[in-house]
Amino acid sequence: MGKTEGFMNILVFLGQPIVAVGLGLIVAILTLGRSLDRHEALAEMERGMASAGIIMLVTGGGGALGQIIKDSGLGTFMAEGLAKTAIPIIILPLLIATAMRFIQGSGTVAMTTAASITAPIIAASGVSPILGAVACCVGSLFFGYFNDSYFWVVNRTLGVSEAKDQLTIWSVTSTVAWAVGVVEVLILNIFM
Repeated sequence: MGKTEGFMNILVFLGQPIVAVGLGLIVAILTLGRSLDRHEALAEMERGMASAGIIMLVTGGGGALGQIIKDSGLGTFMAEGLAKTAIPIIILPLLIATAMRFIQGSGTVAMTTAASITAPIIAASGVSPILGAVACCVGSLFFGYFNDSYFWVVNRTLGVSEAKDQLTIWSVTSTVAWAVGVVEVLILNIFM
């Protein structure tokens, strides 16, 4: 094994998510925790874990459900059913991403599921793959709510604790962004 290969193996190891986050935590404790005594540092870390815990729980649950949907063939079943209708092909990734987002909550899972299901259909139909990717992204914006980790990130960051206010601040906003994006995708479909 040469020097370059050994160095690359070290970089790959350090780039693993758990290792990178662990190293980041150690650096944060050593640098930011310098001015705090041990009890204050532990209290601050507990406060951070309390607000991040719900986000990690929802993200893990959403990712697991998304994988179940993908592995079960439900996404493929939906795509095949929609492909047989008379709707424009570009609507297919939009609808699948929107349905996945609403069912399981995670925008990332909705995007990747819709993209993996519709990519072959988009490529075979001659529709722009870039527009197909945009359609997947737009579909994933639909109505973010309690089972979406970013819903919690936004509301915790803003300090919003009432469910009604949380839905107004993020869910309505994300749905408006989705609606505007759908119109944009349909207009772009005419020109691309």
